[in-house]
Amino acid sequence: MAELDYYAILGVDAAASADEIKRAFRRLTLEFHPDRHPDDAQIEARYRQINMAYDTLSDAAKRSRYDTQRRLGQLDLSKGFDGQTARDLLGNMFGDVFGSRRNQRRKGRDLRYTLSVDFVEAVLGCRHTIEFEAPGPCSQCGGSGTAPGGRPPEGCDVCGGRGEVKGEGLFARRTRCGRCDGTGLVQVEPCAGCRGSGARRQPRAFDVKLPAGTVAGAERLLPGLGEPGRFGGDAGDLRVTVNVRPHPRLQRDEDDIRCDVHISVAEAALGARVSVPTVDGNVDLDIPAGVRTGTRLRLRGKGVPRTDPRRGTPARGDQLVGVVIETPVLSSDGGGHVRAALEALEQACVEAGAYPRRAEERGGTARAPGAGGNGGQTR
Repeated sequence: MAELDYYAILGVDAAASADEIKRAFRRLTLEFHPDRHPDDAQIEARYRQINMAYDTLSDAAKRSRYDTQRRLGQLDLSKGFDGQTARDLLGNMFGDVFGSRRNQRRKGRDLRYTLSVDFVEAVLGCRHTIEFEAPGPCSQCGGSGTAPGGRPPEGCDVCGGRGEVKGEGLFARRTRCGRCDGTGLVQVEPCAGCRGSGARRQPRAFDVKLPAGTVAGAERLLPGLGEPGRFGGDAGDLRVTVNVRPHPRLQRDEDDIRCDVHISVAEAALGARVSVPTVDGNVDLDIPAGVRTGTRLRLRGKGVPRTDPRRGTPARGDQLVGVVIETPVLSSDGGGHVRAALEALEQACVEAGAYPRRAEERGGTARAPGAGGNGGQTR
């Protein structure tokens, strides 16, 4: 079986129609298009997965092959290849040619939803109420599918309660009964509100709690909150896939968080106190005098919450702040007084020996910009 679950990636059920798959693809490509999230490797990887899933599921032949692989991958071969395993294998492929299977109770289908949260919410954890329209228990019959006070379901008269019918001939294939949809039961007096299915499409709301440290692409499982089962079958589950919106300045690196702070030449030389964003809000960071580009300063305990593996107690990663010294950008007319100030600063630094390493590299011949040569320009 393929390593990726294409239905999960698109957030649709395995029985979804071509139109449902197309709608999910259009919505996700709009949300995860790399143009909307430049320089985000996780978004680009997710976008490729979405396109890969759609390329397979939108093509009938490819989807059929994928579904076959997917069914085969659901077999449990850990206990050896016995008669029951062979039965399951051939049943998945050929409709259980060696006998009938009674499927009176049927579990409801899973519901899928993509929840987008902010970077800070994913790191610290959050709670959201999601609302969307989906099949839920019929209010008239309570999900039973039987009209109030009506007779209970009976065995299907077409398949004899087996849930499948066999065609003509010795090697005829068994197929799901169309009368009872493979359940072996039919509603004698079906509920008028849901036509015997026990479910009606309706607005539904769910409370979803994301733990601290949730990563993009994680799935939260809410058991029993999917579509109602039929004839007493268990309800399906709600599977919530998490999408994390990128932060304009913060990036996650496992349990640590990284960001850059830009400072001026003067701040680098003299030191400064600057405001830095964290998931807990802005904090003041002291930049030491003489700092260099590429230096990383550490804000302890401002990273991703986690559990200390040695003590089993709550802990947090750190935030690493990269220092970037920003070079002044002169205007098109030469910068005027800014250029003059920079030239004066350079001359003063040369006379004071403020650049010992540069002087050593250049053999003590360092000169102020514009003093001979090509005026400091490079070609």
